[in-house]
Amino acid sequence: MEFIKNILSENYVTIMLLIAFALLIRTNRSICRKETKLFTLAMAMTMGIAVLDQIEKWCDMYDKPVWILYVKSALVYAIYPSILLLVALVSLRIKKRFIFVLPLLINTVLLAINAFGIDIVYGYHADHGYFGGPLNFVPVLLMLFYEIVISVSGIRMLKDGIRQRGLVLLFIAAITFMTVLFELINLVIGYTDEICALGLLVYFRYISSEYQENMKDQLYQAKLEAERSKNDYLMAQIQPHFINNSLMAIRARCIKYPEIYESITKFSKYLRTHFDAMNASNLITFEKEMDNVEAYLDLEREKYGERLRVEYDIECDQFLVPALSVQPLVENAVRHGIGTYDQGGTVHISSRKNSGKIIVEVADDGSGKSSMTQQQQKRKGIGIENVRSRLRSMRNGELEIISGEHGTTAKIIIDEE
Repeated sequence: MEFIKNILSENYVTIMLLIAFALLIRTNRSICRKETKLFTLAMAMTMGIAVLDQIEKWCDMYDKPVWILYVKSALVYAIYPSILLLVALVSLRIKKRFIFVLPLLINTVLLAINAFGIDIVYGYHADHGYFGGPLNFVPVLLMLFYEIVISVSGIRMLKDGIRQRGLVLLFIAAITFMTVLFELINLVIGYTDEICALGLLVYFRYISSEYQENMKDQLYQAKLEAERSKNDYLMAQIQPHFINNSLMAIRARCIKYPEIYESITKFSKYLRTHFDAMNASNLITFEKEMDNVEAYLDLEREKYGERLRVEYDIECDQFLVPALSVQPLVENAVRHGIGTYDQGGTVHISSRKNSGKIIVEVADDGSGKSSMTQQQQKRKGIGIENVRSRLRSMRNGELEIISGEHGTTAKIIIDEE
């Protein structure tokens, strides 16, 4: 109990700073996830130093074995530069950070050896009197090295226009250097823990505010993007109407030419159904999707004539599918399975129910490989993957492509509703 009382009374400011730091981490953990882990570790180290400082007094008071002091000092000399290293790792903008970890590892090895009483860094007399060893300068030199690293990083940030973060880093380096220097010349004693806690608190507070500002900027940019998307959508709505109205005007002038008049009518129907399907964000009925297919096939018949034959075997149509999920498969069957053959071929479109599943098939009786270019093959693959992705995300469905010597079958499989 006396031990805990001494920790509280002699480290009151440090404890209050660490409590404030913990509260700050708690309230900002969702926006500073990477830095939070490092700062939490640094906070725990700072509290550990406060506890270790009391161990020395406890050993003097109760005449405890000297090896406890060796272990205590080894931990303190390892923790102080480790805290500075954590601050440096947060601020450094380089990939090879191991270069800066290596000096700490060397220092840790020396301290581990010293903890066994070899006295190369420090030592204790039988009466607990402290004395420096030949390498007593190593922990101080290491702390100075990390302070220089933090200072250089701060100066670079100032040059790069990141003034606020650069100034915060320079502030941490400056107060740490002054505290270590004043303790060495016995001008200020016993404030290292408080300065460490203060530096961590100031730096994390800056980082959390910086993250919040970045999130506000990202939210603002997202709103701007949403407005642009809305405007683009409105323009996309206007363009199909303009195209359709223009086609109707042209069609009216072609009434004396039945073939041209009919071709424009079919093309207008295809565009209207296609635009409607592209603007549909939700599922559409299979019946409406077949309207898209019919509009497309009417156009292709103008090109292929009797070479294109279509057969239907529709057993069910009261279910929902993503817009333009069947039409691209029919288009692949026509262009790649039949259109590549002089004699043409037949496209067979069917739908049926089977064991709680709805199966839609689009089959052609060509190979689809006779004269397809590499670019055509690539476009076909992109279209199939697009259909497969939308089926999976919107209906938890699957798309199977079965190719054989006498044609290709695209099979859509979805659950009954």
